[in-house]
Amino acid sequence: MSHSRRPVRVLFVFVVAAVVAGTASACNVEEPIACPTAPVPPGLAIAVGAHANSARPVWSVGLDEELDAVIQATEQGGGEQGVTLLRVDGRPSIGCVLTYDNTAGNDSAREIARTAFKTTVQQRISELTAQQPETNPLEALSVAAASAGPDGTVILMDSGLQTVAPLDFREPGLLTTDADRIVAALDHVGMLPDLHGRKVILAGVGYTAAPQTALSNSQRTHLIELWQRIATAAGAESVRPSTTPSTTPPMDGLPSVSTVTIPEPGILDLGCNTESILSDDGPVGFQPGSTDFVNGAAARQVLAEFADWLVQNPDARADVTGSIAHYGDNSPNGLSQNRAERVREILVDLGADPRVVTAEGAGWGPFPTGSAPPNPEVDPLNRRVVIELSCG
Repeated sequence: MSHSRRPVRVLFVFVVAAVVAGTASACNVEEPIACPTAPVPPGLAIAVGAHANSARPVWSVGLDEELDAVIQATEQGGGEQGVTLLRVDGRPSIGCVLTYDNTAGNDSAREIARTAFKTTVQQRISELTAQQPETNPLEALSVAAASAGPDGTVILMDSGLQTVAPLDFREPGLLTTDADRIVAALDHVGMLPDLHGRKVILAGVGYTAAPQTALSNSQRTHLIELWQRIATAAGAESVRPSTTPSTTPPMDGLPSVSTVTIPEPGILDLGCNTESILSDDGPVGFQPGSTDFVNGAAARQVLAEFADWLVQNPDARADVTGSIAHYGDNSPNGLSQNRAERVREILVDLGADPRVVTAEGAGWGPFPTGSAPPNPEVDPLNRRVVIELSCG
């Protein structure tokens, strides 16, 4: 056992003792043992966005299976694996490495060691904070991918509102720019992280804290999808969003992070090469299993803004895409197509040139993938109509 890993093993001894004896060491709480930052074990890397303007990262039960995978791989002789924790700030860095100790001699001791390992990881996540101003989750993904190693898993626990170039959301209009255009631009300048072979989980994306303005449901969905497309284009084997709400304020005294201007809910940021996600729980929502709007007047009011913009920009076009939750027929020619056609029909009725408005169905929506089984957690993200405006 190398000297650099001894502090982590010692910490596990304290945790195990507390589990067995049912007591806690006050000295251990007041004087926490320093966490090593090397050597980096393969397996799981967690980029922790504990910075200003972002809700405090929350470990959800749905992520426990990733810790179980690290434990299982080590116990089955797949080499010593562990967890790397990284800071998501303006200059992402490794804050702690935790290697699972597989030396327990019997089933009871091994179970205690497993619990101790999980408890330690979650405790260290709660303690890790930003050290540098601003936030750069794009770079954090790159460092995390290298830390996790081939076939590893990367968890990004962050609001996703980057404030560092080349993905600085303080730039006017960037937050509503078509996701595919952003991904193409990052790829063009070689700024996509290398995520080949890695599994990526997005947790807490879109959840902010004061003084950062909160995102609406549709804005949060757009941001989640942007990071999903970035990870996919970067070669990730799979990308899964975890939509567990994160609303706890961050700690005090953290380095500053610039605020990003967020359009007020209900105000559409229309322009060339923008993407507007009209979620089913908003004004342009449909009756279950139907092409009838929940509120026809509210839907027409919102769509009138798109129609007026198209009239004022005769060289522009609008592509309408509908998608549904993962139930029933996944055919792109079914309900998703019919709902997109209904939106197109209203746009034309409100004055848009029918020659510049297209409509298509995507079948099931993109979360967590287009063919994943039903999942109530992401159903609201998949029930929607997307309107992409382009020029030239």
